[in-house]
Amino acid sequence: MRKFFRVRNLFLLLVSAPVVLFVGFGVGFAYRKNSCAPGDHVLQSEADAIEVAKRKFVEKPSVRFHSGDFGSASAFVDAISETENCCSAVRNVNFAFVVVWDVQLYERTAARPNGRAARLFLSNCGTVFDYDSYTDAE
Repeated sequence: MRKFFRVRNLFLLLVSAPVVLFVGFGVGFAYRKNSCAPGDHVLQSEADAIEVAKRKFVEKPSVRFHSGDFGSASAFVDAISETENCCSAVRNVNFAFVVVWDVQLYERTAARPNGRAARLFLSNCGTVFDYDSYTDAE
C-alpha cells in the first residue's frame, strides 16, 4: 500500500486548494453578474442597450446630474431623441468575464450648441454598474 501522506502529496494539496477555490469563486461571480433576474432580459444589441440605458437614466439619475447647469434627466433623454448620432454602445468583457456595456448618450440642441453627454456602464442584463460622467460636451 502506498503512503498517501507523503510530502509531495501534501504540498500539492496545499498549493492546489486555493487555486481551485479562487477559480470557483471567479466562475460563480461571472455567472451571477451575467445571469438575469426574473423580468429582465439579456441585452442583445447596441440598440437594445441604448434603450435600456435611456430608461434606467430617467428612473435613477445620479446626484451629479441634478446640478443647476445640467437640467433634469427626463429633459436630457427627450432632447436625445431630437439629436442625430445621439448614442453609442460598446460591449466589453472584463477581466472577471463579466459582460459590460459602455453606453454614451449625446445631446445637442439649439439652446445648447455644444451639447451634453452622459456615460453609463450596464451589466449584461441592464443593471447600472456606474454613472461615470455627466458633462457639457466641448
